[in-house]
Amino acid sequence: MNLWSWLKRRGKQPVNPDLAKSYQATFATPDGMRVLQHLLDTIYFIVYEGTDPNYALIHNSRRTVVQEILDNIDIGENPEKYMVKTEPSELLKHLEEQSHAD
Repeated sequence: MNLWSWLKRRGKQPVNPDLAKSYQATFATPDGMRVLQHLLDTIYFIVYEGTDPNYALIHNSRRTVVQEILDNIDIGENPEKYMVKTEPSELLKHLEEQSHAD
């Protein structure tokens, strides 16, 4: 798999609540918080100001990994924020009524 196909696929991954809880539990420990702070300070909050496109790609890839950690921690702490609640559509209600009538 190349980088571009991975980037396109990345946003389409379903949320795994159990994995998100594991991320949250891991980074909620004192050691986990220290590691996360190190990643934020040395990678995530650093802006690459150089002109080397290869280094810019590497830097942004590293930042993406930290973002993935932050996303999963947030999902683990606030799962309801990521749940999409839907109401049955009128068509579905009509079809259910028809199936019960038969």
